[in-house]
Amino acid sequence: MTNIIAAILKSAGQTANQPHRKKASASPLINRIKIYANLMIVPVLLLAAWQLLSSTGLLLEVVLPSPWKVLMGLETIILNGTLAIDLRDSGIRVLIGYFWGVVIGLTLGLASGLSKFIERLVGPVVDVLRQIPLYAWIPLIILWFGIGELSKYVIIAKAVFIPIFVNTLQGIRGVSKEYIEVSQVLELHYFRLLTKVVLPSALPSIFTGLRLGAGFAWMAVVAAEMLGGLTGIGYGLLQAKDFLQSDKLIALMIVIGLVGFLVDRVLKAVESSVLHWRKGFSGEKQ
Repeated sequence: MTNIIAAILKSAGQTANQPHRKKASASPLINRIKIYANLMIVPVLLLAAWQLLSSTGLLLEVVLPSPWKVLMGLETIILNGTLAIDLRDSGIRVLIGYFWGVVIGLTLGLASGLSKFIERLVGPVVDVLRQIPLYAWIPLIILWFGIGELSKYVIIAKAVFIPIFVNTLQGIRGVSKEYIEVSQVLELHYFRLLTKVVLPSALPSIFTGLRLGAGFAWMAVVAAEMLGGLTGIGYGLLQAKDFLQSDKLIALMIVIGLVGFLVDRVLKAVESSVLHWRKGFSGEKQ
């Protein structure tokens, strides 16, 4: 329905453009090679700079171990099974906290976006709460819920809730008035207006909130486990710091980054599949 409305607006306000020839493009294989080559430039430069700093001896190995030493540290925690256990425990906490953060954020975001009255009730409170850093909430949450699993779920859900609420609300508020006007001309009922116009138009912003929330969830679980826990990636980081195992510490940091990156790629793939109709600026010349 959104596509139909967009087509009506386009045909009403524009004249047909003259067809033009597309420039011949390179083969898909060459384009794919170029993409992967571009992706590797910055990591390779960072790795070279890292190796140079560690090999010159300007910094102690306990401060900045070599890439090879970090790789050996990563191999150790993989082979002894601690990485798998920590990833499992952290992953379960993230999934539970993320689920509740999404449920609450979407529910209040949709309600506030569809009702000005609810937005006036909820919006100012959320605006105040989101100015308070997560680390300021952690001591209070631990005081309320203890250092068990529940407090970790609450910390993660709180971190996830804010970006999802804000992006859901802004996505609904950003629906074009022209779409609403055309829907009124077509005499769509309120329910069909929501499901065929408002929600599809708000989905890009909602997916942005979901992706941001996933990143915040991983940051929150690490903070929660460092302040209270006996397992998980955050606890592993804390142990590595206490025993001056900088190779293990950096290895765990890399694992956190890679896992977060993979989660974001999965959500981006889902977004592209659901929003396959959306065409936007890709950053490249056509």
